[in-house]
Amino acid sequence: MECKVYGQLVDDKQTPIFGIQVKAIIKDYSFFADNHSLGEVLTDKNGEFKINLTLTPELVENDKNQIRIEFLIDEKPIMSISKYLDNEIADLGIIKFDNGNIGVEGQIIDEKGEPIEGLTVIAEDIDYGKIELNALNLLKSKVKSLIKKESSIGDEGILASSLDFIKDKYSSLFFLRDDDLGSAVTDENGYYRITYPQERYLEILDKEPDIRIIVKDKLGVFEIRKTEVHHNITSVVENIEDIIINRAEIDGWQVTLNNNSPSKMTSHNNFEILIDNHQAWEKIVEVVDEAESYLYLTQFVFYPEFIPRFFSSSENPSNYNGDDTLAYKLLEAQKRGVDVKIIINENRVVPDNYDELYDYFKDSEVEVRRYPAKGPYSMHAKVMVADGKKSFIIGSPFTQSYWDTSKHDINEPRRLEKNEGPYHDVSMYLEGPVISHLEEFFIELWNYLSNLHFNGDNKINENKSLNKEINNNNTSEKLPDFNPLLRVENESLQIVRSITPQTLSKNGETGVLEAYRKAITNAQDFIYLENQYFTNKYIIGALKKAVELNPDLQIIMLINEVPDVPTYRSWQHYGFKFMGLDLEKLIIEHPQIGVFAKWSGKFLNGKNKLHNCYIHSKVAIVDDVWATVGTSNLDGSSLSSSEEFGSSEISQNHRNMEMNAIMFDFDSPKKGNIENFRKILWSEHLGMDIINLERPQEGWLGLWKDKGFENIIELEREEIILHGGILPYSTKNNPEEQIKDLVEQYRRIKARFNR
Repeated sequence: MECKVYGQLVDDKQTPIFGIQVKAIIKDYSFFADNHSLGEVLTDKNGEFKINLTLTPELVENDKNQIRIEFLIDEKPIMSISKYLDNEIADLGIIKFDNGNIGVEGQIIDEKGEPIEGLTVIAEDIDYGKIELNALNLLKSKVKSLIKKESSIGDEGILASSLDFIKDKYSSLFFLRDDDLGSAVTDENGYYRITYPQERYLEILDKEPDIRIIVKDKLGVFEIRKTEVHHNITSVVENIEDIIINRAEIDGWQVTLNNNSPSKMTSHNNFEILIDNHQAWEKIVEVVDEAESYLYLTQFVFYPEFIPRFFSSSENPSNYNGDDTLAYKLLEAQKRGVDVKIIINENRVVPDNYDELYDYFKDSEVEVRRYPAKGPYSMHAKVMVADGKKSFIIGSPFTQSYWDTSKHDINEPRRLEKNEGPYHDVSMYLEGPVISHLEEFFIELWNYLSNLHFNGDNKINENKSLNKEINNNNTSEKLPDFNPLLRVENESLQIVRSITPQTLSKNGETGVLEAYRKAITNAQDFIYLENQYFTNKYIIGALKKAVELNPDLQIIMLINEVPDVPTYRSWQHYGFKFMGLDLEKLIIEHPQIGVFAKWSGKFLNGKNKLHNCYIHSKVAIVDDVWATVGTSNLDGSSLSSSEEFGSSEISQNHRNMEMNAIMFDFDSPKKGNIENFRKILWSEHLGMDIINLERPQEGWLGLWKDKGFENIIELEREEIILHGGILPYSTKNNPEEQIKDLVEQYRRIKARFNR
């Protein structure tokens, strides 16, 4: 028997409900039999549906031709009706659903009323809690017992292994919110409609949802807007008022901080990128020695015995004589009339040396103030301003162990007794109007500490800044540069910051995170990341989505084998897995992603003297049109909040003070400043001059993979010498195991590449 069942589904306002699953089911009355599904469709834009049914004689006989029409959302029933089929057409007419809320709808527009397409919209019921686990605390006892059952690992190794284990066993809990009702993507008219079964919000004492709308970016990762809560919704589909978002927040490359124009953007600047600390600290000494009016400095760590500059011995060039300490040079500057002010991090969690620095200067007029951090965050922005005319964004803390050159020698004598390197870092020297934003940061922070610790005394008057004299005309002196290709004149720069909430402003700032969001969203060819850490969930999620959306996009990462925060390695590995990397294989086998580490030393004739070269830099380059240098790591503390150390509710105010500079090259033809920077930087890492190398046809990732394989071949032959060269990343725990792992992994696949 052929039948047609049709009808129209409407809500309590007689408005059609579209996109609802409609299923026709016939009941089998035998005790052990299943119900028979006869067909299913979705309601169309008019709420209408039509199901063509075929009833077999067995189902029709004995009055078993009663069907049930179920209406479902995500396979969850929201309503059903029954109907006897007594002819070939069954018109169910208008079916009214008025049994509570099952959806929301609305529109997202820009400041001009134009629709915004492609944004992810999420509806959440705020009555439920959020599952955002502090994994190592909440599941600690269970994890320990399970790990011990499944392996022979001891207590001392559990911390290092727990996170990976938790992710495997409880992966469904992470990156999810248990109160999410559903999501949609705005269409070409900016409209969205989200439907959900009522069981997602029903509670014993609360039958009506309290809904908030969250708008995320085009990657569906970064939160852009959050509405007020709509309480006790009773309408079937609630209409949400228009959500207005500035177009500049969504599109383009420049950071706006939720406004409709770029933030902290200046033109007519000179700058120089300083690769490795020999270059950076040499120039810092020159600026300190020439300062005339004032020197402002923020630092994470500053040891009074730190010596930034050395001179070669005339008798033996391999011997070095140290210059004065930087602390002494600042003291001398103060004695000649320079106003020297220093802000140094003080932290209850992270070791600091505020007391040592304070004691050194306490009998002078050099002023040292502490920035008190009370959790897993810090004053991490390292900035120097001299006379409003010269400035730095500094990569490293002022400690001797970070002294290094581009050769990255394992036994660098200028690290003195603190020979813990090698270290690789990148800093930036700046002149011009951009300095106003570095100086502004220092003054805001200094005056905040005045209110916090000194009853508002001894504040800095912003109007006394000498930078205002050159705000529209850069007349700064030109210092000697180390590489002419890294010295850029008359260019635009944007300064972006991370600001701790409840300090300089109530909510702080996440400008650095916004910069990365826009760069990753707009990337077409390649994303290069060189960073100390790789744990931030938003960056990981964005990279995963960007690669999925663009099969031509390549990601090249240079990071540390063993970060200096113990739990970060597990988070790092989870990020790799989440992005689709197989950690059981050689990581560079992924077609779009390559992860590399930096090494120094040699492996010759069976003697292994290779060491990890620690990456401390915070550099990113995208498509040679966008680049950043600064102090921000790719972890929670630097960009969003310290989620690695607790739930979002606990850590929401735990965000570092950070600062990055952003460079752009959108000219046609391009000026090539970012490309020059990339090629000089990569020449060091790859151990080859690529300044004149054109983009390979298969993209830049192939160049890195080829060099990685070439170095593994030499490693296998025990004929390798590296000066900060690259090898593919290994998941093993120490250099010896990492080298063994790379050779074994290479032998497994080398026949495939005819190597």
